[in-house]
Amino acid sequence: MQNKTLLVDCDGVLYPSEALTLKDFVEAMKETYRQDVKLDGATQARISEETIAQNKLGLFNYIKAVCDYTGYGFENFCRKMFDRVDYSNITRDDGLYQNIKNVAQNQPVMILTNNHILHLDKVLQQRFGKSVFDFEADGIQCYDITLSEKNGVFYPKHDPQGLAFISKRIGVPVESCILVDDMPRNITAARNIGMSAVLISDKFTLKQYLTQIAPQNISREKENERR
Repeated sequence: MQNKTLLVDCDGVLYPSEALTLKDFVEAMKETYRQDVKLDGATQARISEETIAQNKLGLFNYIKAVCDYTGYGFENFCRKMFDRVDYSNITRDDGLYQNIKNVAQNQPVMILTNNHILHLDKVLQQRFGKSVFDFEADGIQCYDITLSEKNGVFYPKHDPQGLAFISKRIGVPVESCILVDDMPRNITAARNIGMSAVLISDKFTLKQYLTQIAPQNISREKENERR
């Protein structure tokens, strides 16, 4: 169990959910397609209806549809959008970073977000003073929504195909992964395909979970079992 690959979510897991909300991203997205893409309301509404009708789930499928329609670069859109997001409410927690590193010495740890890598990098910088590259230098791979792209569509974690497809992409069977996430629908999606899952909340934080499974605590538990 303890050698399984941890797939650790970002928003609401690496930092408390109240520090950034979906509303913050939606407002930044709207400002970007209004100010930079110059998309009118009627066109925006039509694209939204089409993505919903096509069952293209999540914010980034909508952004991709906007970019495909207008010819505006997807990466450029995301960069401008995240530049409009205020990350200052995310507080520093170097202890949590050490918790992550400690566990990563004993089993694979990957950060897996339904968001974009540019956003993840800003979160890591604000929370830990580390970049995505710093995490990966420590052996902690970072993946975003683009990992799940297939035939021009993103498959987020709550999509029935999402986690199974991501598991295949990273080369780890679903039964050898543990999803660590704060969204019940993602936990359900994981368990539906045979993936283990741990629900993070205010009552059971990522720090508490990582401390619980840290190598020294596991060794202590085994020692107690032998007595």
